[in-house]
Formats: sequence, structure tokens, C-alpha cells
Amino acid sequence: MALQVSFTPVLVAALALAVGPAVGQELVYVEPGLAGCAMASAEGVTPLAPRPVARGLPVPGRIVVRCGFEQGSYTVTLDSTDPAATFSPRTFLVNFGRTVGPGTFTVTFATAGPQRVSARITSNMGSPPLPGRFVGVADRFDVSP
Repeated sequence: MALQVSFTPVLVAALALAVGPAVGQELVYVEPGLAGCAMASAEGVTPLAPRPVARGLPVPGRIVVRCGFEQGSYTVTLDSTDPAATFSPRTFLVNFGRTVGPGTFTVTFATAGPQRVSARITSNMGSPPLPGRFVGVADRFDVSP
């Protein structure tokens, strides 16, 4: 006797909400001294152990901007300790506090061993520099050969 299971679109959507987004890492902008953007949420939190991933397998992630960035236009560029890693996309535009687009990306590691993902902020068109940074507790990976 075979068991047959069918999923309705409503059931699939409910399951997706219960499980949550398939994000491998979340890089969140934090800025000292700015209400709602405190470092307390990021500092003091123990980073997770490096997560094992297979070389060549895309790992999803996203950048999160909930505060800061209100005074202009900025480019956020992703980087990795793996010089051969590829990102899709690699850069994001943040205009006056809002990320242009969904802020999601994938990173594909090419080099085995411990790797890390980071983000660099560049001011555009004379916007003032930002004192904050992106942090993530799940930004370290153990890439298998």
C-alpha cells in the first residue's frame, strides 16, 4: 500500500512561514549611539560555529538595514576571505535608509577551509561616512573540498 501525499499551495505557504526563510547568513547593520541600531544586539552574542558547506554550492544570505543610512546614498559591497568566491549580486545600493531591491544574495565558495563573509560600505555622491558596520553571527563557513 503506497501513501500518496499532495500539497496545496496554502499548505506549502504555511510550511514556508513555519520553517522561515532559507537564509544562510544575515548581515545586519549596527551603529553605536543610534537609537534602534544599538550594538547591544550584535555585541555580546557568541558567533555560531563555522557551518559546513560544500565547495561550489551556492549559500543564500541577505543584508539587513533597519537603521542608519538616512543621510544619503551608499554602496554595500560583499567580500570573502576566499579570494575566488563569487557573489550574486556582489553590491547593493542603499538610498536614504532603504535598500534598493530585496537585499538577498548567494555566495559560492571555491576554496576549501574556513571562510568568512563581510560587507564594506562606501559613501556615494558626497554622502557622509557611516560609523556603523555590518555584523553577522552566522558569517563563518567550513568549506569542504
